[in-house]
Amino acid sequence: MDSHSTPQRANSEKTNRQKAAKSNLRTTKKNKMMPLLSAAPQWALEAIFKQAHVIAWEGTAKPIKAHSIYPATGSFLDAISFSRKGNVIKCEESIHPLDKARTLKAFSDIKQFPFEIEYRLVTATGAFAWVRHFISEKICSGRATLLRGFVHDIQTEKELELESLQVSEREQNRIGQDLHDDLCQVLAGVSCLLRVAEGRLAVKMPEEVANLSELNLQVVEAMKRTRALTHGLFPGKIQVADARGALLELVSQVRARFQVEVKTTFTGRFPQHSANQTIQIYRLAQEAISNAIKHGQATCIEIQLKAKPTTMLLSIIDNGTGMSQSESDEKGVGLHIMQYRANTLGGELDIRNASKQGVIVTFEYPFQP
Repeated sequence: MDSHSTPQRANSEKTNRQKAAKSNLRTTKKNKMMPLLSAAPQWALEAIFKQAHVIAWEGTAKPIKAHSIYPATGSFLDAISFSRKGNVIKCEESIHPLDKARTLKAFSDIKQFPFEIEYRLVTATGAFAWVRHFISEKICSGRATLLRGFVHDIQTEKELELESLQVSEREQNRIGQDLHDDLCQVLAGVSCLLRVAEGRLAVKMPEEVANLSELNLQVVEAMKRTRALTHGLFPGKIQVADARGALLELVSQVRARFQVEVKTTFTGRFPQHSANQTIQIYRLAQEAISNAIKHGQATCIEIQLKAKPTTMLLSIIDNGTGMSQSESDEKGVGLHIMQYRANTLGGELDIRNASKQGVIVTFEYPFQP
């Protein structure tokens, strides 16, 4: 046994020495690279942050102040008109007026991390820039409680989203116009031919008159539904209507298309809405009603619009089956679009199940009196 174990032990020791040599070589190479790696982060980080249009942010939530940012200069924030006191940047004064109340409320009520919010900052030229503020952690520094995270420039992203909505709006308008000019005219022509045929057959085949009359009624009904559909796709009337008029136009379309009960309640004096505000409110309410009917099988829907001192409150309440847990957790494309429309108006959207049945959609958006 000893004669055989000695060569084996020698081979084992040789293998261990080879492994150790390779390990030392890797360590040596790594150590030689360390000066290069230690010198890289400063320029590499700056390049990465600038290319990604993002800054690292550390500050407080109440009030919203930045105690330090990285990189300090050369980022998209250079275009923002900030008020500074020493090294502290006052952020609240630079938040867009229509987003300020929503943003301050969100920052003052952070309960869970990570936290994320999108809002607009006012630039030095008076324009605005969309940012996504991400808070990753909270730390205690002496008596102060600081938040750490990142601020990302999403202006280009928002412009692309807006362009997508505008393309969708133009396509819906085109389809609605085509339906009105083409299909509705064809149906009207078919209805005229049926009436002519009905008159000719009244003497020769009176037993078929009732069938032709019923067929004509169905064609007329199809024409009415098509017209209601075209108004939904191409709501020309709301371009000159106020928010109340736009919602009433939507109600008439819903009643014609879906045969459901729709109630309306308007409270207070409404401020003048821009064309963009009107179309976004119209589309948001349209999506909420469509979801209530198609997914919630609602038979009764109530639309409320209430004027408050500095905001408007839109509520859509239905008696449907409500949202399942999976629907609440996984928002579809329609709900994401609704959220985007709400963001463009600086408003706050809330969608939740009612206590008894159905869904309550509330949208509170500010205006400048």
